[in-house]
Amino acid sequence: MISFRPGRYVDESARLAKRVRKAGWDALRRLGFLIRAQAQEEFVVDEKPSPPGEPPHTRQKRLPRSILYGTPSEGLPSVIVGPALHLTGMLGHAMECGGQSLVSSATPNRPPVELAPRPFMAPALAAEKGELPGLLAEKLANI
Repeated sequence: MISFRPGRYVDESARLAKRVRKAGWDALRRLGFLIRAQAQEEFVVDEKPSPPGEPPHTRQKRLPRSILYGTPSEGLPSVIVGPALHLTGMLGHAMECGGQSLVSSATPNRPPVELAPRPFMAPALAAEKGELPGLLAEKLANI
């Protein structure tokens, strides 16, 4: 005699979708870490300023240490990487894009210094952006 016991259908699609979403966020966090590390490597420790168009030189490593990364808790999957405004003020933006440095304006009677662009984040992004598909594939393989 053949017996048959009906089983329960378990819908795994919601659980799988959650794991795929988590893998995507994990891959973006890893990419943010790689971009941050690459940007920090762009800096050269030197007393003299760098020529315009090349990454900035640093003496105290304040600007490289201020580069942070993170993913927002809500919304579309994304990663934010760059110098923290609360650590360096507008210096990071002035170095990357050019403009006035407000660092020297902290001293009374000194006008802001006009800076030529010395990009460090754009080259780091260009160097690491091709890593995302591999990172995502690696995270998805572990599901």
